[in-house]
Amino acid sequence: MKVLMNKIKKKHVITALAFIFGFALLQLAPTVKAQADTGLNLYDTTYINELEVELKGLIQSSNEELKKQIVAMPVQADLEKKLSDTQKELDDFKASMVFTIIKLPKGKTLIGGESTEIIARNKDRVVAYVEKTATGGVSNLISGKDLANGTIIPANQLLLIPKADGRGITAKTDADIMIKGSYTIK
Repeated sequence: MKVLMNKIKKKHVITALAFIFGFALLQLAPTVKAQADTGLNLYDTTYINELEVELKGLIQSSNEELKKQIVAMPVQADLEKKLSDTQKELDDFKASMVFTIIKLPKGKTLIGGESTEIIARNKDRVVAYVEKTATGGVSNLISGKDLANGTIIPANQLLLIPKADGRGITAKTDADIMIKGSYTIK
């Protein structure tokens, strides 16, 4: 009987343990499930709304940046043109600061622009040229005289054209001329 009692007790103990284990399992399952549900849910409406606001902000800032770039394009083109024009003016100014050597053919007249300087390198080959509308003659800075139309210019004399009003020199024969400033030949 003792053996039977031991078997019954063992059977009851195993049953009781199985019952307790099953009960405990039923009690713990909702807790485990609840802990699993507390993680970040990718489809949460709050998350989607925040993501939408962030995307709208990025799109807005990108649009504003593109608008700035589009507006800046013509300004950049204008600035590049102004820079090019300024560079040309600077190059012209540099050129006007240095004497250039030219050959003035026989019978041609060189009309100087405002503040043009001329040096006739050959003796008695050029004469002063002054249009009737000019308000004075060609200034000879070496002799300090104002040369009238047709006056023969000696070699190596520094001449100044004070205004662009039709003053210059005419070559009687081919002549070597040093010139600084703007001029036209006719």
